[in-house]
Amino acid sequence: MSLKSIFCATAASVIALTAALPAHAETASVVQTGFIEDIGASERINYSGKLRMLSQRIPAAACFAHAGVEQEKSTKLLVAATAEFDQIINGLENGDPALNMIGVEDDRKILIGLKKLNEVWDPLHVEVKDIAETGGTDEEVIHIADVSVGMLKIAKKLVSVISGEYTDPTALQQDDALTIDIAGRQRMLAQRISKNVCLATSGFNTDAAIGEMTAARETYDASVHALRNGMVDAGIKATDNEVILAGLDEIIDLWDGVQPILSSVAAGEDISDDHRREIYNTMNMLTGKMNTLVGIYNDDSKLNL
Repeated sequence: MSLKSIFCATAASVIALTAALPAHAETASVVQTGFIEDIGASERINYSGKLRMLSQRIPAAACFAHAGVEQEKSTKLLVAATAEFDQIINGLENGDPALNMIGVEDDRKILIGLKKLNEVWDPLHVEVKDIAETGGTDEEVIHIADVSVGMLKIAKKLVSVISGEYTDPTALQQDDALTIDIAGRQRMLAQRISKNVCLATSGFNTDAAIGEMTAARETYDASVHALRNGMVDAGIKATDNEVILAGLDEIIDLWDGVQPILSSVAAGEDISDDHRREIYNTMNMLTGKMNTLVGIYNDDSKLNL
């Protein structure tokens, strides 16, 4: 059953139920139950945003596994990230009840975006598998990293299209969608930093890697403080959810702790393997913690309808 079919059926049910309610009755819960639980609007925005992160986590894990830094951990993460990427792409197209995405996608622009992403992603499976099984080659790591730049561009466009399609007053408020998008982007930026620290300190396209890392670092820093304190000009409201606020404080503490190492990398200085491990592990922790917060933001968006 297509999403439009589900939407039409749901809309008819909502209209009928609303008409039957007393004038003073609250209707938000009817709309929430009818729309969000059926097609998972906020989940689609969340998981499409997660593709951005995975497009960077995969090359980051591949680079660290090849470099022998946290090799067992990075190899396991590489395999898991590959499987998750595949699951999300399939879920966005065909639906996946386990991810609360119900119904086959029928929006032409979204389907085109998914097709473009698959065309870039599918050929990388062979190289990813080789790195996971043998450690791979320099050329494979560099190629995956190079392709990941294009993957990220396609994934960003896809998020934009999906956000536009599923941001609806009856499903997800505009400011909530923006906050979920910004918070979700932080997951990607942490992995982009991780990827480029590994590339730069491995001698792979060092200047370009440092430039990409620096841009990601600046955006991460501005965004995490905007989420914590609000940024009216950007349309980001500070949350009053105490769990989210505490989580953001933990993230900022972790983030501040690795700034000296990132500054050394930005300056082109050599760093120790211990510092490379610290960056790898901290960026993964930042991604995990932000992923948890995105889920809470997502739940809050439904409660606030």
